[in-house]
Amino acid sequence: MFPKTSLKVLFISLLFLYDINMMAQPELTIYTDAGKNNTSKGLFIKSATMGCYKFGKNRVGTGFQLDLKNSNNYGFSGYTINISRNLLTKRIPLELQGFFVLTRPYDLLQETNWGTLLKMKHKRFGMELGTNFRTYTLTKQAIKDYDSDKHSTKIHEVFNLMYSFNFFLKPTDEQWNVGLSVTNIDHYIINQETNPVFNLQGFYKLKSPVKLFAQAWYKTAGITNLNLNYFGFFLRTGIIWNIN
Repeated sequence: MFPKTSLKVLFISLLFLYDINMMAQPELTIYTDAGKNNTSKGLFIKSATMGCYKFGKNRVGTGFQLDLKNSNNYGFSGYTINISRNLLTKRIPLELQGFFVLTRPYDLLQETNWGTLLKMKHKRFGMELGTNFRTYTLTKQAIKDYDSDKHSTKIHEVFNLMYSFNFFLKPTDEQWNVGLSVTNIDHYIINQETNPVFNLQGFYKLKSPVKLFAQAWYKTAGITNLNLNYFGFFLRTGIIWNIN
């Protein structure tokens, strides 16, 4: 489990969202992942809930992830908060986002990421480009178990490249759609630049305000190798609810 301070941050963030102008448009996303990869030692199942408020040109969101079945740990395994603002242009809508993500990929390791993304959507095409700063930190239990030097428990990575390229069969405001993405970004994980993920996705809008979606993710490793190596695969299903 995360330290108590992480839970306090989550609680304060949720209160902050609740206190935002109640005339804003809230949105709730709930989904479940199920799959396996080269390090999962079998099937893993994760569930996540994210909420956001949209008011004017701004958007504030937060969320958390739970490990329902995992060989490394169980319980609270991820937290994120982000702030975005739409940048109006004559032809192409842009969105600038700042974010912070805290995850626990392994029992003995904690990972934090913070950075910025510039997003663009235009009819059937979408693109995201940005950079992030990553820190790997040994947990207190790992330091104790392995008698590690307290001054050598962190690894920092700076200015990592983030990217996402999305193409949809129909304009994104249609009732249903199918698309393909190539990216190294997900809600609670940012892969290395050389480990892209292919995401085949589709959604269907029910009667307003609910939208169902399903995604199939295929993760590779080593794009700079002569051949791309398989790393993992998972399915994601969920709903997006625009609360009026």
